[in-house]
Amino acid sequence: MDSSEPVPTDDWAPLEHLWEDIADAWFKAEGETSSFMFRIPAERFQSADADRTITVEDLLDAAAIPREEVQSWRLDDADVGETWTNSDVCHSLPPPPPGASHLTVYIEMKPPAAAADDESAPSDVTSTESDIPPDKWQALDAFWKTILGLEASIDALRLSMGSVASEMETAFRQGLAVEEKVNALQADVAIWNKGKSRIHYALPKLREFIHRATWATAAPERKQLEEIVKEYVEPRVSFKEIDEVRERLVHLQKDRQVLQAQGNSVNQECRGILAEVQRAHRTLQRNAADRVRKQKEARQTKGKYL
Repeated sequence: MDSSEPVPTDDWAPLEHLWEDIADAWFKAEGETSSFMFRIPAERFQSADADRTITVEDLLDAAAIPREEVQSWRLDDADVGETWTNSDVCHSLPPPPPGASHLTVYIEMKPPAAAADDESAPSDVTSTESDIPPDKWQALDAFWKTILGLEASIDALRLSMGSVASEMETAFRQGLAVEEKVNALQADVAIWNKGKSRIHYALPKLREFIHRATWATAAPERKQLEEIVKEYVEPRVSFKEIDEVRERLVHLQKDRQVLQAQGNSVNQECRGILAEVQRAHRTLQRNAADRVRKQKEARQTKGKYL
């Protein structure tokens, strides 16, 4: 069948798809409106493999009907008003109800004027692409690439700070051995405990940054901008809100710059606190060990004179 000049039929006409019978078709026209009816035998669904399901698109291909000329379609057992548009033609068709010998699909075609308008739409979009100067596209590309670079740096910083957080938690929970408690200098213990108290107040800031960095790319605003870049900016498809999108990209870039600066600041602060605590603990251990050694030497010296 050829739908370029469809002729109303008085009976069902067989259709072939991929060299096998797929359905029977009936075309009718009333004024400026036209429609197709497709009748698919129930046996066709029973013999079909799972990977060879039947779709409305298969019926359109078999009847040589352009997809863009379809206005809507429905099934014979669908509820009143339950119809689908031409964007749903790829969905698999369900088998007919139990006891039914066929599944009937009704396809309504667009009026000739509407179909002509749809065919001319892409050329309208193409003609407007030249309205946007190349420097605007380049600016949007530059903003987006800068944002991606900042996000990559933030993610690397997040991973690094995750290990710092683990080390700080370990240092905060670390205690002293019995011999260290007995022989440690009080001044060393005070310095060590002071450093551990700083960990207690610094850890929440570190965890907050890790949380913000983790969910930065999942924010709705960011996802919307990513979709716009992929759908319009990269393929150079013109759209009206280009200036608004530029402002949103500028705002997102500044937000990422602020987040990166905060992360660097918190990272330096936490690494400094961790180094201070570790240094204080090593000093405490060293002085405690020296004190134990001196006590042993004193006892040995005293034993010689007894």
